[in-house]
Amino acid sequence: MRVDMRAKAEASVRACVRAGPKTYERHRDLPRLVPAFAFQADAPPRSAIVSQLTRKLRAERRRGRAGHWSYDLNRHIALWQALLAERRR
Repeated sequence: MRVDMRAKAEASVRACVRAGPKTYERHRDLPRLVPAFAFQADAPPRSAIVSQLTRKLRAERRRGRAGHWSYDLNRHIALWQALLAERRR
């Protein structure tokens, strides 16, 4: 019984994480993830966005592996989803 619930919970989380890139909106989500782009009037080039998201994701992974107090799993997932969405554009 307990194993079945765990499998269902993992499947549910996996489905939610995979659905994230479909709901990503650059103008809404990007300024929260990469504050440097919040105040730019014109849209930055996609290559700059992808490189910035990649750097932020690497830094978040490093914090997670190190067990740092500032690591945030939700931010890690959001960065990953945003990076996937930007790469698909």
